[in-house]
Amino acid sequence: MSSMMKRLAVLSLSAGLAATALSAASAASAQAAPKPRAQAPAPADAPPASLDLSDCPDVLPVGADPADWYCNVLVTSGGSMKIGNIDQQITAPMRITLLAGTDPKTGAEISKFVKMRSTAMPVAGGALGIPGTEKIPLFALKVKPQYAGKIDLDIVNRKTRLDLKIKLINQLLGDNCFVGSATAPISLDLDLADITAAPGPDGTFWVKINATDDTFAVPKTNGCGLTAPIADFRGGLPSASGKNHAQLTSYFGGKQYSEMYPKMAVRTK
Repeated sequence: MSSMMKRLAVLSLSAGLAATALSAASAASAQAAPKPRAQAPAPADAPPASLDLSDCPDVLPVGADPADWYCNVLVTSGGSMKIGNIDQQITAPMRITLLAGTDPKTGAEISKFVKMRSTAMPVAGGALGIPGTEKIPLFALKVKPQYAGKIDLDIVNRKTRLDLKIKLINQLLGDNCFVGSATAPISLDLDLADITAAPGPDGTFWVKINATDDTFAVPKTNGCGLTAPIADFRGGLPSASGKNHAQLTSYFGGKQYSEMYPKMAVRTK
């Protein structure tokens, strides 16, 4: 129990989150986590099979103590997003890697975005919105969520701000057709309604987060050229606040830098 408390405090950089998840951690640790079959991916409501820290940088800012810095990942593996006319199930994981630590100059706790990875997901009904046409190459439509410049993960206060843009992939749309952009993103203001401990099959200690937002607005498409009116009509864009919905299941985990790199020293220049 004590090691679990320490890991939870490390991941959150906050005693508040540790207090929130202590009781859930006790209940979860009482049951052995079943190991998933090698052939089948873990279901959306199960923790990731392993902790992937491959995007974590192997250097820290000058003066940063590795004992005060952590590399964390937020893996969104389930749920759905209703954007205008499109109700998209999350069928492929999205992984955001973040650095969290203590500023060596000010002593303030800071968080830095590192990278977001996602996989294109097919849209039911394709580009025409007609069931079955998504199997026809010309009418197939996929969406790929991408980072649009801001993430503020505030687990203690049960809020997260995440700016996204969504790439639309279809043979007729070109390679730069998006919903949202860095200057006009899809800004999710997520309410972290449910936070629990979730031991992973490899022993990783995860924090499971169920988050929702019904308030975000969605802009019209950009970069779609002559097909923009068709893309906007298919998507029902722009779509005002109150007409969209996000319900996301995510897992938060990470490691201390002194554990990842035991020989890492404090940089002096």
